[in-house]
Amino acid sequence: MTLTKRINDLLQALSVDIPEREFCIQLGFLTALVGEPFYLYGRSGSGKSLVVDRLSAAFRDAKILKIGKRDHEIPTNIGNYDIIIFQSFDPLKDENKANIHIALDDRKNAPVIITGDQRPELTLNRSEITDRITLIIALPDSISPKALCSLLQSHEDVTKTYVPAGLAVSNDEKIQWNKEIKKIALSEDTLYIIAEVAKACEDNMIYVPIRKWIALTNIIKAAAFFNGRTETRITDTFFLGTPIWGRSTSNNAITESYAKIVRERILKEIPDILKNPYDADDLLHRVKRILNTADNSYDTKDFNNEPCILYKINIAGEPAPLYVPLRYIESDEDFNPWNEIHQEEKRVRCNFHGTTSCTISVDSAVKNIGLRTNMARGLQSTQLKPQGKFEDFGTLPTYILKENDPDVIAQKKAQLIQIRQEIQAAAENETRNLQILREVFSDIKTSKDDLFCHKEFFHKAQEQVSELFEKTKIVIGKIKNAHELIANQTKY
Repeated sequence: MTLTKRINDLLQALSVDIPEREFCIQLGFLTALVGEPFYLYGRSGSGKSLVVDRLSAAFRDAKILKIGKRDHEIPTNIGNYDIIIFQSFDPLKDENKANIHIALDDRKNAPVIITGDQRPELTLNRSEITDRITLIIALPDSISPKALCSLLQSHEDVTKTYVPAGLAVSNDEKIQWNKEIKKIALSEDTLYIIAEVAKACEDNMIYVPIRKWIALTNIIKAAAFFNGRTETRITDTFFLGTPIWGRSTSNNAITESYAKIVRERILKEIPDILKNPYDADDLLHRVKRILNTADNSYDTKDFNNEPCILYKINIAGEPAPLYVPLRYIESDEDFNPWNEIHQEEKRVRCNFHGTTSCTISVDSAVKNIGLRTNMARGLQSTQLKPQGKFEDFGTLPTYILKENDPDVIAQKKAQLIQIRQEIQAAAENETRNLQILREVFSDIKTSKDDLFCHKEFFHKAQEQVSELFEKTKIVIGKIKNAHELIANQTKY
């Protein structure tokens, strides 16, 4: 039996009839095996005692010290124990506080497991051990109806822990494995993620001692070791993106940052697909505008760095200029024009309906007060929430300077030459993106059955790559559509 198979069987034995707590047991096992202290948090009835019993059973002939609710004098030979457990820990008791410090000081390499139903930040702060606890393992408050029904059909006594012979870890094995774990290499991906998580901690003013980073890194290495690898993977770090950090604010900040860090790292070869995705809709819009609009020149004014048609309207007796970008002429889409302070005027809606005449609708909220009144009060158009009820204002024509203008035709031909080049480059780039996404998905998939792989994160990573893959296929389809429109036209 390989080591990976043995640990897999051991974890399955430890997780029998403890639904939806499998990863908590896996993370607790890893943390205990590398000899780190952790806080097992959960409300009354969430299964803390059961999880502790299961974790204790994972270690063969372990000498276990249990300190319960009642006053308990800690033994002087605490360094001789293999596992130290503080059950239902109460940080308000001075004796408990003193005992936990003694245990952390004299434990040698023994893991310290603290269980309690008080919030981690409260318990650890009052005990003054926040910086000495490696991580928090929070048990779910309840189980899903499906898992409950499955549990109720079991004929076994869930309070009993049975680990088949040969699976439990002896003390000699634990010592030897920890030596081997330290030899595991940290991959570039792992180091990048640790560094970025550390940066997120700094940005959010979350203090994490170096000792804790070393301990977390040993857990990452241990996951790789038990999967039979000599180097870590991104999937070994997934637990960093769970609520292990103590305070709820810290958990929220780090887990949110971690998800972004992982997403960016697995897509490191194609960063633009997230930060600057190709706009195929804009490409199609530009092609259709060139091919489907007249070759006329219009009376325009440069505004916001583009040619615009100026319309002057009166609302509630106030004159208000509107600047309509020339790119919308003869299109059939709704849009907001620019106002005189260079902002989108959200309270006005325009549409050319495929012609050169612009239909204008005005938000009923400004019908009686005008557009300029609120601007004079220092309120920007973007700060004003439209009512959403637009009323027809009128249709205004566009003044044509020259029909079938040779200069306009020449400009469109030049634009099509540039667009053809853009289409070729975009098609090549998006095809490359598609291939890389396929490879990334396959690479993630290799970790599907890894021990200690957080399944929720794993599936999210796969889903994100799959969604980007499908979006890229759509983008390529639109690029192909634009190419065909140009190839089939005879106008230019």
